[in-house]
Amino acid sequence: MKLTEEQQAVLNQLQDIQLPEPISWWPLAFSWWVLILSVTSILIGLIWYFREQRKRNAYRREAQETLSLIMHPKESYASINEQVLAINSLLKQVALTTYGRVNVAKLNDQAWLDFLKQNASFIEQPKVLKALFKVAYQAPTTDEAQLKNNQELLTAWQTYAQKWIKGHHQ
Repeated sequence: MKLTEEQQAVLNQLQDIQLPEPISWWPLAFSWWVLILSVTSILIGLIWYFREQRKRNAYRREAQETLSLIMHPKESYASINEQVLAINSLLKQVALTTYGRVNVAKLNDQAWLDFLKQNASFIEQPKVLKALFKVAYQAPTTDEAQLKNNQELLTAWQTYAQKWIKGHHQ
């Protein structure tokens, strides 16, 4: 079909379609502001929570370092007996820090072991702890078999103490 001159003139008067400007990303829509505020609040809350957790568990880290020093003595502890007593003293100190003087200071012997078991029931308590405390108050021995046995008891006590410090309930 052939266009007439009149139709051709009308067509020539048409201009190209003008597209609108693209939508700007700024200013942000209200929902974006809500999202940004929510994410920022959550991040600040998480940072605060983890810093508080770190502060609350500072005594645990310090106790673990002290336990490491007890187990790898330079010259501080002359015998296994002293190491056993030092670990027990460290556990008492951790318990006093966590549970208070009224609840912990009066405990000894079986009551102390029961307290340790009660406040970390998921940690298996070695059955040799009573024997270990008897060894702690004996005179140092030079018998090789006895020394080896005492060293095994000390290792069990140290492992239990390490787990207890890390995992006791608050």
